[in-house]
Amino acid sequence: MKKQRNATQYFASSEHRRILISEEAARIMDQQGIRDFHMAKTKAARRLGLGKRVPLPTNREIEAALQQRLRLFDGDRWSARCRMLWCLATMTMEMFVRYEPRVVGALLRGSVTEKTPVELHLFADTPEDIADCFAINSIPYESFEKRARFRRGRYTMIPAFRFAREGVGVEVLAFNTKDIREAPLCPVAGKPMQRIALERAREMLASL
Repeated sequence: MKKQRNATQYFASSEHRRILISEEAARIMDQQGIRDFHMAKTKAARRLGLGKRVPLPTNREIEAALQQRLRLFDGDRWSARCRMLWCLATMTMEMFVRYEPRVVGALLRGSVTEKTPVELHLFADTPEDIADCFAINSIPYESFEKRARFRRGRYTMIPAFRFAREGVGVEVLAFNTKDIREAPLCPVAGKPMQRIALERAREMLASL
């Protein structure tokens, strides 16, 4: 009986710590603009004075806490920010329409903070094709690579571009045309990432 009571107490204590870490990680992501879930939760555990071996919450738990925080403490600004980002997303997609743009990421999931960028996937024969589009439209950009995880443990470095429109960050990943058939895994759900095309993005904007 005593062992069962101790196990129950440990489970309750463990769950309580997970909730505390989730809420603190959400606060860090909101206020500091951190987008890396692992970084946010390990930083949260340190701030709460918990040991390195403490069980950490899942990315899904942290995002749920973040969404709750955004609606609870920043509802009006959150709604306005969502509308602004969806507007910017559709405008940018129209500029890259020949590359079959898709909206992905936090905007699509509704986890929009003040520092959330618009995230798009484009599909071209080569990354240089997309770079040429920047040149034609006189848009300064920064190029980098981002690691994408696919099913069966496959990782691929994807060419990417970062730029700003109307003071808001935009990140574009340049996939090969064949990759439109297989989305990388979502860092939150661990399932193939949801991606929506321009017409659906326009519907999302109109609904706000």
